[in-house]
Amino acid sequence: MNKLIISSIVTGAFLFLSGWLLWGVLLGDFFSKHYGHIQRGADMKLWALAVANLAQGVLIYLLYSSMYKGGSAFSNGIKHGILIALFWSLPYVFMTWAEMTVTYTAVILDGALSFIVMLVATVITAFIHGEKAQPS
Repeated sequence: MNKLIISSIVTGAFLFLSGWLLWGVLLGDFFSKHYGHIQRGADMKLWALAVANLAQGVLIYLLYSSMYKGGSAFSNGIKHGILIALFWSLPYVFMTWAEMTVTYTAVILDGALSFIVMLVATVITAFIHGEKAQPS
C-alpha cells in the first residue's frame, strides 16, 4: 500500500509538471493557436488537473502491478508503458480529431506527447514498484 501511495504522488506530480512544461511553457503558443478556441485560459481549474494526474498515477500503478510478473523494472516499465501509453493516447487522438475543430498536426503532436509522457510515467512507476526475482 505504501508503494501505491508513493508512486501515485510521484507519478501524479511528474504528469502535472510535465504537462505544465510541455503543453504550457515549451509548446504553449502552439497549443494556444490550435486549441485556444476551446480552452478555458485564465479560468483553468488547476485543482482538477492535479486530481486527474493523481488519479492517473493511481491507475498506472494498479495496471502496472497487475501486469508485472518479475524482472527488470526498466524493461518492464518500457514494455508495459508502451501498452499503457497506447491505451491512453491512441483513442485520445481519434476522439479529439472526431469531436473538436483542431488540425490533425496539433492532434498528432498532442497524442505523441501524451504517449511519451505516459511511457515515462510508467517507467517511473516501475522503479517505485521495484523488482522481484524471476522464477528459474
